[in-house]
Amino acid sequence: MADYLHGAYGTIQSVGTKVAIKGQNAIVYVGTAPVHTVAGGAANVNRPILVTNIAEARKHFGYSDEWDKYTLCEAMHAHLENKAVGPLVLINVLDPATHKAAEAGTANLTPENGRVTIANAGDIILDTVAVTGKTKGTDYTVQYDFNKKLLTIAEITSGGLGTEALTITYNSIDATAVDADDVIGATDGAGLNTGLFATKNVYQETGFIPSFLLAPGFSSIPAVHSAMIHNSQKVNSHWDVYVMADIPIVDDQSEKVTLANAATWKNANGYNKSNETVYFPLAKGTDDKIYHLSVLAAANFQELLVAQDGIPYKTASNTECAIIGNLYMGEDSAGRVFDDALINSQLNKNGIASAAYVGGRWAIWGCHSADYTQEDGDQINVSETNRMMLYYISNDFQHRRTRNVDKPLTANDIKTIVAEEQTRLDALVKIGALTYGVVHLNAEADDSSDIMNGDYSFTFNVTTTPLAKSLTAIVNWTDEGFVTYFADVA
Repeated sequence: MADYLHGAYGTIQSVGTKVAIKGQNAIVYVGTAPVHTVAGGAANVNRPILVTNIAEARKHFGYSDEWDKYTLCEAMHAHLENKAVGPLVLINVLDPATHKAAEAGTANLTPENGRVTIANAGDIILDTVAVTGKTKGTDYTVQYDFNKKLLTIAEITSGGLGTEALTITYNSIDATAVDADDVIGATDGAGLNTGLFATKNVYQETGFIPSFLLAPGFSSIPAVHSAMIHNSQKVNSHWDVYVMADIPIVDDQSEKVTLANAATWKNANGYNKSNETVYFPLAKGTDDKIYHLSVLAAANFQELLVAQDGIPYKTASNTECAIIGNLYMGEDSAGRVFDDALINSQLNKNGIASAAYVGGRWAIWGCHSADYTQEDGDQINVSETNRMMLYYISNDFQHRRTRNVDKPLTANDIKTIVAEEQTRLDALVKIGALTYGVVHLNAEADDSSDIMNGDYSFTFNVTTTPLAKSLTAIVNWTDEGFVTYFADVA
């Protein structure tokens, strides 16, 4: 029971450290998934779908270990299974209606115990499976087991499939038919958006801000990368998006990219934007799978976000990535050992992140934004989290303050907004996300004519907390110890 109070009272309490109850920052992946193995999967094409666990992901998109064909499955595994963190927003561009083999498939099979099975059925488009002379949903059902890659046609009622040989027809997917244009997508400027342009639909479809954008398997294609950057600028005229991309180990001219020339390739192909981190090369997992470092970094980064209420002030760099067995630059690179000195001198100092064996474990290694170089670094691009925090503050303000629009704004209301925003900045300082934060009404810009038109702006002056890029122990020899040594033995 609350205390009985009568009169005027006051309490003193420190600023709380919890800035947001639920982070609204979405990690968005664009790529391909085996939606053809899911009933009704054709509806999940070019649609941003929020998934919070691996079961949801498989329900909407299916699953396959063939990550070279189905790139979103790598993200599902790294985030939802390996790290058990989410949610993700997945945009699949594989369309069973268009990305299919030219000729239909046929099988003649005899039912046993009321069912027939087709092995190695991972390419069969589930919704196209038909049994001649029988009716789906009345006589039989069709199911696919992604673990066994087994398609099963089972009778609904006893005898529904009979005992004679059946003619089964189906179409097959051709995942190789998906090209860069499909991933890039397009917009008609009137709400119809596909591929990377469907990033415009994320907020409306999921309620989450598209804060981070990846396209593993495709981001190493310069045209796709350009589209990623294009679709990261003021999405819906509001959201600033941070990109995580990969540099290829073999470029589109079939030329091998190496540690020595990765920086040259990066700059020549425009992978040097202020709102991105680029990764090189790939990683060979302890499970023998090949991983994109952008995906592994994003999974580690999301693990941090979950622990930080969605506030992106801690970098994935130097976070453990136990799944890595070695860096991978193709089968001909087997036996090579890439130490952190090589990674630092060839990649990190040129604004390329990677992975390295440091501190007795494999870790994501490199925190600079892609526009960083050792000769041309600045206070912002020295750490990716600096840009991320600026985006976070801007995006978060817009997400929350929209509800104040088109309502009377008194002088006291303005003071309340400033006070509330200052409280949030103070909380960010308290948890170490910022070292300084002050907000005020931008009186210089908001002259009387602006205010009469209802246009108010607030200035946020912030300083992010600097990261420790290096720690150096300076060890000197001195003979001062001999003074006490000889004193003790004399």
